Amino acid sequence: MSDLMYKYIHLVVIAKFGSQSLAYHYASTDGDDVMDHKELLNQQTRVPGYLYGIHMLKTVGTDFKSVQARDPYFDDFEVFESMGEFLDAVYRSAVAHNALGRLWTAKTLGLEQSTK
Repeated sequence: MSDLMYKYIHLVVIAKFGSQSLAYHYASTDGDDVMDHKELLNQQTRVPGYLYGIHMLKTVGTDFKSVQARDPYFDDFEVFESMGEFLDAVYRSAVAHNALGRLWTAKTLGLEQSTK
């Protein structure tokens, strides 16, 4: 298939905890728009970046089904179209699987103690 057919650029952010697979999905024909969403993700402080991986790919459609059709690796993911909801789910799963360091958890919850 010609690369011209793949006009939608997808940002897919994934996190896996045990048997749970989570994905944030955003798609656009505008590469700058997709990169802006990636930058928003990089600027968030809800969860550390080591908890998720970032994928970008092109498909013929805007929905996540077109991502799954292009790459079956993404078949078993719970998909979020809201970055905030995705990050909340990643945080809850990370806490449940003890994947956050103690310092990060305290910082995020506002419980860190001053070292003065």
